[in-house]
Amino acid sequence: MNFLLIEALWPEEQNFVLHRDNIGEQYIFIHFLTPVTAILKGETVDIEPGGCVFFGKNSMQHFSSQLCSLLHDWFHADSSCGELMEKYGLECETVYYPSDSDEITRIITEIELEYINKAPHFAEAASAAAEQLFIKLSRSKESTPAQPVDLWQKERFIQARSKIHMDICRQWTAEDMAKLVNMSPSRFYYLYKKMFGISPQKDLIRKRIQTAQMLLCENSFTVCQVARLCGYNNPYHFIRQFKQITGTTPGKTSCRTKK
Repeated sequence: MNFLLIEALWPEEQNFVLHRDNIGEQYIFIHFLTPVTAILKGETVDIEPGGCVFFGKNSMQHFSSQLCSLLHDWFHADSSCGELMEKYGLECETVYYPSDSDEITRIITEIELEYINKAPHFAEAASAAAEQLFIKLSRSKESTPAQPVDLWQKERFIQARSKIHMDICRQWTAEDMAKLVNMSPSRFYYLYKKMFGISPQKDLIRKRIQTAQMLLCENSFTVCQVARLCGYNNPYHFIRQFKQITGTTPGKTSCRTKK
């Protein structure tokens, strides 16, 4: 399957509204981690956290997030998406509630990283992950979420996550992160991973490495400078984590070295 755009855990402000009269020759998939109101098949539908929706070629796309700020995973794909949907009996503008919402986020993140890193056979790896996603959606039998979500608590964690990601140079401790929501570190860790499908420290590292990849492609900074800009006091620690996550070194990631 060919992905045109993809983002995991993408945030928007409360009262965000997206409206497209026609999405063109593409398919759009969205996994909502917070509640939204959408128009599906001409009717207004309230989608609870965890709901997943496909929008087909040349369809209208409309949803709004009025109760709280929006957090969602999404991708745009070509017609091969429609072929996979048909293979697994999935329909456009139908809400699917997978039994494990966190797993959907994990798969989208995996695909996103494949496209960022572009390691050998990344397209094939992304397609294999997409097949897992479609299988999990095809097994969804519930018409409502498996368990209720505390919207106020979800909002607090979304705001905390945004603060952490906006200050990646800070040497965040578990205690620092937990103070953002007035919780113990252990309780914060448990709820953060439950909500976002990844631990807070690993999420911060992922954000630092993604930022580093963008800075390296600008060709304006050395590896040591990028390390400092992304919160690493030790460039060797940065290089080691970068390679663990991307499979290559920062030096080989630089766009200049690809030319």
